[in-house]
Amino acid sequence: MSKRTPKKHKPSSIKRRQAEKASVPRVDWVFLRGLGRQSGHWFRFRKLLESESTFPFNGTLHFPDLPGTGKQNQKRSPASISEITDVLRQKTVGGAIAGVSGKGTGETPRKVVGEAPYETADATVLTQNTGRGASKGRGPLRCLFAISLGGMVALDWLHRYPEDFDCAFIVNSSMKGLSPFYHRMRPGAALDILKAVYHGLLRKDIESMESAVFGRSCNNEDTQSLAHWIELQNRYPVRFSNFLRQLWAALRFRAPAADFPPPVFLVSRNDRLVNPACSDALFRRFGRPGRYFVHPFAGHDLTTDDPEGTAEFLRLFLGRFLDAAQ
Repeated sequence: MSKRTPKKHKPSSIKRRQAEKASVPRVDWVFLRGLGRQSGHWFRFRKLLESESTFPFNGTLHFPDLPGTGKQNQKRSPASISEITDVLRQKTVGGAIAGVSGKGTGETPRKVVGEAPYETADATVLTQNTGRGASKGRGPLRCLFAISLGGMVALDWLHRYPEDFDCAFIVNSSMKGLSPFYHRMRPGAALDILKAVYHGLLRKDIESMESAVFGRSCNNEDTQSLAHWIELQNRYPVRFSNFLRQLWAALRFRAPAADFPPPVFLVSRNDRLVNPACSDALFRRFGRPGRYFVHPFAGHDLTTDDPEGTAEFLRLFLGRFLDAAQ
């Protein structure tokens, strides 16, 4: 067998590829879940992102539990969106995670900052961004991705701390003053969810509760994800009082001023929990052309119904976002 000669690359092509790699910024993420949910509910979407190491999932992936959920389930949940925002901000861009630090190597390592049940030891808080323009070489690109009640927290966060993020994605959210209550939760869905919460949180019929919530939140049959949801609630049960406090916070929160860069709205037209007209109202208040996208088949829980499609959308959108910024 003849011996193959290693292929030689021209110095110019090597330098070009190195320059292209260097021009792609690190992207740091914060992901926020919805009412009564915890970081573990990202499930397959989270596993998919953690398996990636290329743009835009090449930086820190932060999946904090909302106070009162997950490993924070013994803590009292705040009863206002602004308080929830401040707790989450302290845990991510504005504070430190006690007892956990990075590797301390010369390079900035990729980190996953997680909570139950996929926590990793190699974690660090996101360093605060003091100015926009990550594509101009002033630090990583910082992104916020939030669904449902998490979207309310995200809009409050963007209004009060506009320098924390360069780009934000709001999924199937709603807000008092912009949408009627019967749009914010469809009447049939509200009845189903209240029955489910009663049986699950008060009568401890976890399987019945999670099956009902999953059936309203997701359009795809997914026995693995449903089993995972049941496991999460058994392992880290949400207190009924915390559920009510989060619900009260969501019901009272009013739209802030549109005084921050417009987020991207991802909308499930087949949402059977929240009327997608709520996203339309948010877009009219906070959006701009080119930042409204409709998913063709997913339900309210977009990342459970289509984790691969959501990840690919983020990859494509942020690629265009960088091209436009340069």
